[in-house]
Amino acid sequence: MGINLKTACRHTKIYQQGVNNFIAFAFENSAVGSKILCPCRKCVNSFWREGSEVREHLICDGFLKGYRTWTLHGEVSSSMNHGNFDGVELMEETDEDDNISDLLRDLAAGLDDKGDFDDNNSDLEPCEELVAIQKLVAENSKELYPNCKKYTQLRFLIRLLHTKLLGGWSDKSFNLLLDLLNDALPEGSTLPRNFHEAKKLVKSIGIGYTSIHACDNDCILFWKDNEGLDSCPKCKASRWKSVRKSLDGKHVYKVPKKVLRYFPIKKCLKWIFLSSKTASLVRWHDEDRKKDGLLRHPADSPLWQDFDKKHPDFAADSRNIRLAFATDGFNPFRTMNVSYSVWPGICIPYNFPPSMCMKKSNFILYLLIPGKNAPGSDMDVYYQPLVQDLLDLFTKGVRTNDASKG
Repeated sequence: MGINLKTACRHTKIYQQGVNNFIAFAFENSAVGSKILCPCRKCVNSFWREGSEVREHLICDGFLKGYRTWTLHGEVSSSMNHGNFDGVELMEETDEDDNISDLLRDLAAGLDDKGDFDDNNSDLEPCEELVAIQKLVAENSKELYPNCKKYTQLRFLIRLLHTKLLGGWSDKSFNLLLDLLNDALPEGSTLPRNFHEAKKLVKSIGIGYTSIHACDNDCILFWKDNEGLDSCPKCKASRWKSVRKSLDGKHVYKVPKKVLRYFPIKKCLKWIFLSSKTASLVRWHDEDRKKDGLLRHPADSPLWQDFDKKHPDFAADSRNIRLAFATDGFNPFRTMNVSYSVWPGICIPYNFPPSMCMKKSNFILYLLIPGKNAPGSDMDVYYQPLVQDLLDLFTKGVRTNDASKG
């Protein structure tokens, strides 16, 4: 555009003229018409805004760091080159806004507990997560269709799933769109045929939960020492809602009465450090917080400071995460005519700045306690997997890669 929007001061006429030129260019190439994705530091190309709002955000907050090629606003991304990454072909660093290659590197880094991921001398067999990432690397090297220079299969699929999320599309409408795109794209297209296939690819990086059967009366979890039981040792209630045999009698199909969904907290917390931006913000409470005695953040509280005195080893590394816990029941059927109560458990990292702490995007779902009746005073039964993982994290810790420091 002829103006460097990265280095110009945001209050100068040069910068403001550059913002105006950018907005005019973006709307000229906008498929939506009245709105564009806002590329400010807070919206990070995730929210559709009108031109006046985008201009205000860009002047107050500035452009998203690293967004040099405006592929979401009409510019063509740079050509993609191929390199080699631990025996698997992977694109070299490019200026494309998605930075898929960098993301895959961050995902893979630190998976080898005995050294760096790039250490070719490691004799360890690839772990499950590493195999999944290598699969994504392979997908990232596939063209969307023969001779497609702009998109790889993975990059286009991520953009498509992101658009589905922003637009609130149903799974059915997404399947219809995939049918249309597969029919319109040239022969040899690598696009998935339905949402189920697309979701399987994304889940291969470890996004998911562990199912743990629970007593129907909230007495125990059928977990660890109780994993092999068919009935509750306290109330004698059966674990199974139904038990049936296959026609040939070789297989038995059992359906549990109640199932706890647990999202492993270790993996959730490791994900925070995979992005250089969030990894650096984890240290905000120690490195960037104003320490003038005023109460602006939980880190200013006497309780936080008292904890630091009692556990100096934990407090010595500002990257150690402080968590708040919250839970509340709700009726998933959106009607009071049906009595049903599901209890999600939420973790909230308090290391971040106050403006980020309570944003929905920073909430971590760690438990989904099933209904239909609220667990009441037996709620602690369902916390057992979480408490065990937190105790393990506090005493032993878990090795992970800090993308902000390498």
